[in-house]
Amino acid sequence: MTVQAVKFSNEKIRPAADMLAQLYNFANTVIDEWYALEGVKLLPNTSEVIADGSDKDGRTVITGVDANNVINRLIEFVADMENTDSAKLNTVLKPAVNTTR
Repeated sequence: MTVQAVKFSNEKIRPAADMLAQLYNFANTVIDEWYALEGVKLLPNTSEVIADGSDKDGRTVITGVDANNVINRLIEFVADMENTDSAKLNTVLKPAVNTTR
């Protein structure tokens, strides 16, 4: 194995795996909290703007629809990682070192 290959593995492959594993774990945490807080009641799936100060600080203004769509993407990501006996998740976890934030 070349020095360049080892460096790429350590500096790109393992950190990428860490980030995916961290996203998977964070997604599960957010989804669990969403359900515990009855998220659809908290942030209804409507065009009502979430008044979080974004209109004053330069962040993009988002609505309940936007929030619900992010939750949907997290649910899809987790399901994809866990599909087929967690095949994708297992390929990410094998090289991962730091799986939590």
